[in-house]
Amino acid sequence: MPNLGILPKSIARALQGATPVFTSAVVLIASASRSLDAQDTTKARPSLVPPTPGIQATQAGAAAQGTVSAIKPTRAPADSVRPFLVFRPRDESWFVVASRGKRMLLDIGRVDVEVRKDSALAQAFREVAAQQSPVPVGTRFTLRGPWGVEEVQSTGIDSWNGRIVLVLQGSAAMDSAAQGKATVSATAVRLPEPAKGTAIRPPLEAVQRSTCDRTPIGGVYAERVRVLRDSLDQSLRDAGLPIYERLAKRVTTSHSMVTGCFGSARVLLAVSLRAGNAEWTRERVVLVDTLGHAVPLAVADLRFRAHDLLHAADFDGDGLDDVAAVGRTYRAGGTTLLKFDAEKKRLVRLAAGFVWEDM
Repeated sequence: MPNLGILPKSIARALQGATPVFTSAVVLIASASRSLDAQDTTKARPSLVPPTPGIQATQAGAAAQGTVSAIKPTRAPADSVRPFLVFRPRDESWFVVASRGKRMLLDIGRVDVEVRKDSALAQAFREVAAQQSPVPVGTRFTLRGPWGVEEVQSTGIDSWNGRIVLVLQGSAAMDSAAQGKATVSATAVRLPEPAKGTAIRPPLEAVQRSTCDRTPIGGVYAERVRVLRDSLDQSLRDAGLPIYERLAKRVTTSHSMVTGCFGSARVLLAVSLRAGNAEWTRERVVLVDTLGHAVPLAVADLRFRAHDLLHAADFDGDGLDDVAAVGRTYRAGGTTLLKFDAEKKRLVRLAAGFVWEDM
C-alpha cells in the first residue's frame, strides 16, 4: 500500500477507496515535486525563451541611468549662442553706421537670443561672433557722415538691441557726433585688406570736411514749408481713409523735414498718415525750394512704407545730399539711408540696418 503520509490530508482522504495503481501514481508525482522544491532555488534557472534585444537594451539602459545622469555634459555657452547668429552676406560692402550709446556702431547682422544679462553668455557671444563674422575685427572702412569723409577701423564686436555690431574707431569729429544727443547715421564702405607684409597704419583723421550748410531754416522759408506741410496733410486725407473702421479711427499724421544740399532746394519734407502700428500708411515726400515750390519724389525703400527723416548727408560722394531716416512698416522698422536721384526725382535705398520687429 503506498505511503499516503506525504500527501495533504484532503488529497489522502480523496484517494481512499481508489485503485492501488492510481494511488501509487499520485504518490510518485508528489514525491518528485517535493524533491524539486528541496533543491537550491537561489540560482536563477536559464529561460528557454531567448531575451528580446530591445527589452534587454532597455533594461541595461535603466540600470545605468544613474551613471549616465552623473556624467552627462552640460551645454557650453558657445553652443548655446552659435545657432542664433545671422550675418550679412560675405560679399556685401556697404553698411549702415549709427550712433548708439555714445559709440559709432556698424551693423553686420542679428542675434536671436538675449546675451546681455548673462556675463558668461555675453563673453561666449563675442568670441563666437568674432570667429564667424564675415567682417573681421580690424577691417577698415571709408565712412561718410554729416561731418565729412574719413577712414575708420573696427576695434571690437558687440550686440545692440538684438543686432550684431562692430565698434568703430575714428577721428575726433566722429567721436563728437557719437557723443551728441541727436542720432547720427553714416555709410561705411569696406576697404580692401592690405597686402601681406604691409605695415598697418592707424586710421586717418577726417580727410574731407563737409561744406554743405545744413543749419535749420527760418523766417519766410520756414513759414512756406509749414503751409505746404498742412496742405499735404489735407491732400492725403482727401484721398480717403482706411476702409476698416478699426483703422480709420486711429489715423494719425506724422511729418518730418531735414535741411541739406539738394540742388536748388534746401528742404526735404515727408508727410504721412499711419494707423495700426503702420499696418496702413500713405506718404508724400517733396523737395521744397526757397520760393516754396514743391517737387514730389518717389520713394523706393522695399518694405519700409513710411519714414521719419533724421538728417541729410552726402552718403555716396556724388556731391548731392542724401537722407537718413527711420523706415517703418507693420510691426517693424529700421535705419535706412536713401540716395537722392536728382535726374529721376526719387529716393532709393542705399543701405539699411539696425532693424527691429515687434512680435
